[in-house]
Amino acid sequence: MIQPMTSKFILAPAVAVMATGLALADQPHHPHPGLAKDVDAFHAVLAPVWHARPGPKRLQNACAKVDDMARLASGIRSTNAAQLVASIAALRTSCQGKPGDVEGALHDVHEAFHHLIDA
Repeated sequence: MIQPMTSKFILAPAVAVMATGLALADQPHHPHPGLAKDVDAFHAVLAPVWHARPGPKRLQNACAKVDDMARLASGIRSTNAAQLVASIAALRTSCQGKPGDVEGALHDVHEAFHHLIDA
């Protein structure tokens, strides 16, 4: 049995983590210090889409922004953005005919972006 005082130490961090996640969902452009200008320009388009609350509106917005993402990713010269460009092409394909795949494709774009900035 969890003692009353012990439960406070277990629940407080869990509540803090959930609150942080919700705060990030409402923060359209969280900073990534030190990004090159071309990478930061891409991030400025991806971040509000990715950090929006999950659901149909977020997916519609992802598809509405896919051309901007593709243009900005193709313009990245400060690092190799090939994987990011490929993931955006897959997102575009999902938007055009596989709506059930948009969430997964958006996730892949986000992962490719983080791979790019962590490299």
